[in-house]
Amino acid sequence: MAENDNKPRKPNKPAKKSENMHYSAAARPQVSDVIGRRLKTYYDELAAQPIPDRFLELLAKLESTSPPKKKAD
Repeated sequence: MAENDNKPRKPNKPAKKSENMHYSAAARPQVSDVIGRRLKTYYDELAAQPIPDRFLELLAKLESTSPPKKKAD
């Protein structure tokens, strides 16, 4: 066992902003691209799903109770 092991440790200081940036500026766009592609895939899959029947029923009720919209000439 080393002699320094018995000494109390100093609490860690909060990292400075420059020390906290452990990745290069070039890595950030790559992360954004990956997140963007995953979100696009998720939303594309979500948009491809059929509309639930209860929503279609609600839309039909709304259309039947609201007055028809006037067309702009």
